[in-house]
Amino acid sequence: MSLNGKADSSATDTEIENPNGFFPDMSVRAFIETYRLPDEYDEAPMVFELNNAIRHVNDELLDFVLILQSVKDAESLAEVNAELVPAYKAAVMGWARSALIKYFETVGRKAAAEIQGERNEIIVTEWKGDAQRNIDWIAKRLLLIAEAHGAVPKRRKYADGFRASIL
Repeated sequence: MSLNGKADSSATDTEIENPNGFFPDMSVRAFIETYRLPDEYDEAPMVFELNNAIRHVNDELLDFVLILQSVKDAESLAEVNAELVPAYKAAVMGWARSALIKYFETVGRKAAAEIQGERNEIIVTEWKGDAQRNIDWIAKRLLLIAEAHGAVPKRRKYADGFRASIL
């Protein structure tokens, strides 16, 4: 699968409304342009996987948002901290990109698809790892902001009373 194709200038203007109003909506065009998805791919799988990724990332972050909202009135992620929005979008797009590989590994490129199929698991794991790092970063930032507003008691930075040793 090649996700380094030339994006079509007539790409879709489809906006995917986020079911959780706290998080930003996603643009299919931004997804195509960010990852330079080739224009021969259908929009439907991209929309489907972006919707799945939105649900996944929202589920991962929901507890942290609820903790934050228990002490701070915040209607949106941008209102809490504008620098978290690009990280959220990167997490969603990264998760969606990892799911797209199953659709595109054989589109008109049999030889390339065979090579790509051998590396599929590695690529998906790496892309999901990137998305998860963004999710974790957002979660930590939300907790720090909530902590600054008194939501959680001061945490210790290191675990107490346990040290693993290699024998």
